Amino acid sequence: MQQIKNRLKGLGLADSTIKTYTSILSIFFEHTKKTTNFTEQEISNYLDYLIIKKNYSGRSRNLVMKVIRFYCREFLEFIPEIRKAKENKSIPKICWDNDFTQIISVTSNIKHRLCLLLMRYSGLRRWEVIRVMKHHIQEDGKLFIKSGNGNKDRYTIIPKQIYNQLNAYSELLPADNPYIFQGQNSKYYSKRTPQAILKNAFIKLGWHKSRWFGCHALRHAF
Repeated sequence: MQQIKNRLKGLGLADSTIKTYTSILSIFFEHTKKTTNFTEQEISNYLDYLIIKKNYSGRSRNLVMKVIRFYCREFLEFIPEIRKAKENKSIPKICWDNDFTQIISVTSNIKHRLCLLLMRYSGLRRWEVIRVMKHHIQEDGKLFIKSGNGNKDRYTIIPKQIYNQLNAYSELLPADNPYIFQGQNSKYYSKRTPQAILKNAFIKLGWHKSRWFGCHALRHAF
């Protein structure tokens, strides 16, 4: 498995992607009781098993197929010819203005508010927002995102009101830590913290769990 990790790192994939790939392959190897000499039929049977017995969605099944194809191509020198499963594309959940206004109204901590505001109005993913540094805030009102999705750098906008709040808050932070969202016991927030902030707001608002949503609903609104 270490050889697989090294190959993935050599391709520049993010740690989260490497973790997903190795987890999928570990389960596949355990199920088939081998790591080489797979036939297309064996792979196809396994993918059918995921759909029929494990209730995988078409999308999840196709991700497993993609990872297995990668392994076969890179380490076994053959590419299995297997068709993709049909994927049901659901409408993504979106945090609408009215809901977000209520969430912000019960989020008094300025650091928590800024975290939510950047996800909502600058389109940051939760693992991108926790890694925002002071020098990423540009004078022209843009925000530099280092190693975002696909390990790519990009720029995004910061609405003027949020830009002013962000600059004012960053000036109050310790000079020896470059991160905006500094953790109590680490340089920056845990990747679970943004979702915990949202959950805390849902509880304060008394929302039923059927109304709760993840951080990506904020980005979808952007």
